[in-house]
Amino acid sequence: MARFTTPMNTLLFSAAFAGMASYNVDAASEDRWFLRPQVGLSLISDFQARSNKVAGFSGPAEIKLDDGFAASIGIGYRLSPNFAVELAWEYRSNDSEALIDGGTSLGSGNYASNTFFLNGLYFFSQSGRWQPYLGAGLSWLQEIDLDFEQDGVESSYSGDGDIGYQLFAGLNYDLTPDWGLQTELRYGSITSITLESEAGDGSSFSGMDYQPFTVQVGLIYRF
Repeated sequence: MARFTTPMNTLLFSAAFAGMASYNVDAASEDRWFLRPQVGLSLISDFQARSNKVAGFSGPAEIKLDDGFAASIGIGYRLSPNFAVELAWEYRSNDSEALIDGGTSLGSGNYASNTFFLNGLYFFSQSGRWQPYLGAGLSWLQEIDLDFEQDGVESSYSGDGDIGYQLFAGLNYDLTPDWGLQTELRYGSITSITLESEAGDGSSFSGMDYQPFTVQVGLIYRF
């Protein structure tokens, strides 16, 4: 019995090792399109801005933010085993409160954005089914708005067209040659944003910096 078990174990181990090696080469070497849907926790620090005739006050303002939600999807192409490009869209929302005139609250509301990204990704060498990666990209704010409500009256301030950048780092785990799980840390920065009143009364917030940090998880589908 022992004479049979030892060669069999060796054969099974060799087959498993060969299969893993074959999987890694195939998964890493093919040039392929991919989709990346992701969801995550949106973290943005409180920040200072300038109120311009908001509720009749012009001067320093403070925007206080709670943790929020982010969701995104990207489509990309693997140029080589190490490099890829991606076009992505992201929606982000954080509960907020605007303070003016030394601490007067304008009410609670929401700070949200729609952003498009053009990203470049670098994939490190794959170890088994694991592969770390880094990325950087240009960002374009399709829309960003700050809403708040007080005594049943809602006010909204919005802007668009601002340009910035983002940096991210992640780790991919291949479930199959087509599907993978990813976890990712992401930082973005768009500065000197102006949000104008949608009521058309000439009021605005200016000098706003949008610098979100995201902890997120997602899938990657290669096709």
